[in-house]
This record gives sequence, structure tokens and C-alpha cells, in this order.
Amino acid sequence: MSALYRQWLILKMFPPRGKISTTTILNRLINEYGIEASLRTIQRDLVSLELNKFPLDCDGENPAGWSWRKDAPAFGISNMDPVSVLTFKLAEEHLGRMFPLGAMAGLEPYFRAANEKSKLTSESSFSRWPDKIKVASRNLPMIYPRIANDIMDKVYTAVLEERRFKAQYRNVNVRVKEHTVNPLGMAFVDGLTYLIATLNEHDNPRLLLLHRFLAVTLTEIPATVPDGFDLNEYTSRELSFPVGDNIKLKALFYDETDIKRLRETPIAVDQKIVERNEGWQLQATISDSYQLRWWLRGYGERAEVLGPKSLRQEFAEVAIATAKRYMRAK
Repeated sequence: MSALYRQWLILKMFPPRGKISTTTILNRLINEYGIEASLRTIQRDLVSLELNKFPLDCDGENPAGWSWRKDAPAFGISNMDPVSVLTFKLAEEHLGRMFPLGAMAGLEPYFRAANEKSKLTSESSFSRWPDKIKVASRNLPMIYPRIANDIMDKVYTAVLEERRFKAQYRNVNVRVKEHTVNPLGMAFVDGLTYLIATLNEHDNPRLLLLHRFLAVTLTEIPATVPDGFDLNEYTSRELSFPVGDNIKLKALFYDETDIKRLRETPIAVDQKIVERNEGWQLQATISDSYQLRWWLRGYGERAEVLGPKSLRQEFAEVAIATAKRYMRAK
């Protein structure tokens, strides 16, 4: 029983991706579980597990590195219940749209296990649940940039373990610079992954797109949080792409269907809608941002900005410039 328990603990140490060395296993058995063993014993245990059809791979190095085979199911969840199966199947289908390519790789063994389990319970109503629900987005589908797995792993490790790292970063103008990065958090916006961090010796947080990192080297220097920094407040403000402070928006809407939707999902707590002869006037206190401009332009000719005066003038100039382009002979 002691050998069986030791081997079970060893299997639990295997990461979903990547390798673990025999010396690491030995040290963890001693330090975490108080189990004394020799390196030779660990090697025999691993060989025995492999011979008994456990899907393990050895790299043949010294010390040896062991990992799950790429097709290995997730260890320890073979008895997941129908609700767990459903959860993983829905996560596989829908979370992939929210995260960049590669971010879900660590869950692939769980997805495979859930799919195998669902085949065994094909008559269950749970197995048909994914066919009965759909998640839709009003955003235009895009092909999001790829993020190298090693870059993602290192950045995630830096955020989770609160460690600084050195990096080569390509800005929007395709200029590459080297920085010491102090990670503060991450945000996911419409398929893009942002790292919130300070750079070098500066204290002002920056938004860095993960797919623009070209190289990352972890350090042992701990990350520090600037005085007064709050991740929720920062992302709420900066990821709306602000232009200025809050404004009193006034806009005239000409389509009653749009107004019905705005009554169901207000854009602000103080939103007011008043019916006029020519349409419906909306008034609300809202952040002056590019996000607001994108939202208003989405209504096209069905909405007219009335105020503030500066915003109305901006929309008028854009409308005139757009009309001139469309009126040019082609």
C-alpha cells in the first residue's frame, strides 16, 4: 500500500503541460508529504507506471524529465458527474472565443475526459444540453493574433507568482524595445489579452498586448504594486479608451426598436428617455470615450448627437467628411 500511495502522489505532481524531473519529485515527496525515498525508487516507480499503461513520457535526460503524453486524459477526474461533463464541454466551446489561441491548452486533458464521459452517457439529457443553448456576440468576428505558448506561460507565471521579467516588446509602430516589466494583472477584451504593468523604473501603469511580446525572461525580483493602484478601477477606466471626463450625453433616436432596447439595458443609472415629435431624446451621464463614439456610430442615421456641443460638432464633421468620400465618382 505504501508503494501504491507513493505512486499516486507522484502522478498528482505531474503538470497538465510541461515536464517534472525525478529530483523535483523526490524533494516534494520529502518536503510536502514526509515520505523518505531514494532517487532510484522514484525512477522504478515511474518505469512501473509506464509499463502498466499509464500515458507517461520520459525525455531520457539526466536527471530525467517526465510528462504526460499529449493524448493523455486528465488524471483524477474519470468519475466526473454529468454536471461536470456539461461544464467542461461548454467551457471548451465558449471560453475559447474569449481567450487567445493557446490559453486553453492546459484544460485540453479535461476536455478530452469530458468528451469521453459524455459518450458513455449519450442517452442522458445532460449530453444534449450543449445543443440547446447558444452564446452570440454582436461584435464582428475577427481572426485574433496568435500568442506563443512559451510567452503565455512565462507571463502567466510572472503574474501569478508576482515576479518581474525582462522582455522584448513590439509597439504599434513595429519598434522593438527591451523592458523590465512589473506585472500588475491581466484583462481580456474581445479576444485580445492585455497585461497591465509598469515598465522599468516608472510607476504609471501601461496596457501591453500579449501578442506583441517577442521574448520573455523571468527574474526572481518580486513585483510591486504602485501606491493607490486598483486593478478594477484602472481597467474600467482605461479599457473604455477614455477621451475626457464624464459628460452629459444628449442624443435623439429615430427608431422605436432601439429605444425599447435602451430602456431594457440602460447605458447609465441616470438615463432618461423623453418622447419628442421627431423621435425619442436620451440623456445620460457617461464617460467621454472612444467606446461611446463606436457605440453611437453603430446606430448610423438612426441616432443624432445633440450634446455636448463639442461632441455634436465632432460627429457633424465626421458625417460631412464621410459623405464627401461616398459622393466622389468612382
